[in-house]
Amino acid sequence: MDDIIILSEGRNNFSTKEIMKAIKERNASPRYIKTSKLRLCADIDKAIILYNDKELENIASVIPRIGRSLTNFAYIILRQLEALKIPSTLSSKGLIHARNKFMAVQELINSGIPFPTSWLTNSRMDTGAIKKKMDFPIIIKLLTGTQGIGVMRVESEKNAVPIIDTLIELNQLTLIQKYLENNGEDIRAFVVDGNIVASMKRISPEGEWRANIHAGGKGVPYKLSEEEKEIAIKSTEILETGIAGVDLIQTPEGSRLIEVNVSPGFKGLFEATGINAAGAIADYAIKIAKK
Repeated sequence: MDDIIILSEGRNNFSTKEIMKAIKERNASPRYIKTSKLRLCADIDKAIILYNDKELENIASVIPRIGRSLTNFAYIILRQLEALKIPSTLSSKGLIHARNKFMAVQELINSGIPFPTSWLTNSRMDTGAIKKKMDFPIIIKLLTGTQGIGVMRVESEKNAVPIIDTLIELNQLTLIQKYLENNGEDIRAFVVDGNIVASMKRISPEGEWRANIHAGGKGVPYKLSEEEKEIAIKSTEILETGIAGVDLIQTPEGSRLIEVNVSPGFKGLFEATGINAAGAIADYAIKIAKK
């Protein structure tokens, strides 16, 4: 078999190292490539991907581990892979839709998947319009934030106005969502190739309402309900994300989808559950590889 490429900015990242190790254990050949060092070329006859000024050849499949700062470049890389008919665990559509929180919910309209009412604004707005759709508190997010960064719980209309105005002044598209009442917990389901690999409940630290591991949250093993399994798997199918960390919040009306992460780390998941997602990722990349 040709090389299985792992695109990442960090060779020594936990997830990158574990995926490479798992590929080797399956008698396949992993190759690390630093995403930002790729160069692309297109002429009338051919699309080319270069690394260290040499054309990349003999690629079996690609596992993109794309940081948010490289989303735009990575989208073009994935388009180049698609032009070359090189299999990838992530489609260009999956990357761009999941990374843009409003585009993601647009894809889920009429899907039956429950998600919080969402607004997108590029200008100052009358919060009276928001109040017709949802009560305060509300959530205000940067459109492309990650790891809980850029997520604000706003308690009142009075506080919302200057925050929205400031973000607009800074040329930020602003996402406003209904706040889902919870006790500082959320659920992470790790999905690979349409299958649940592992799941955990994340519990926020004292004084913090965000449960993200990067915000100090603690992961504990959690068994998904059938409803939660369906939401997790169906959302990844719709968004075309072969590998995803799906975040859910439990409400009195049932679980709600919060976000689909297309380059999820799994160190916290491994520590919480003892399940290493690297094996499932390696199996998936081998399954789709060019023969």
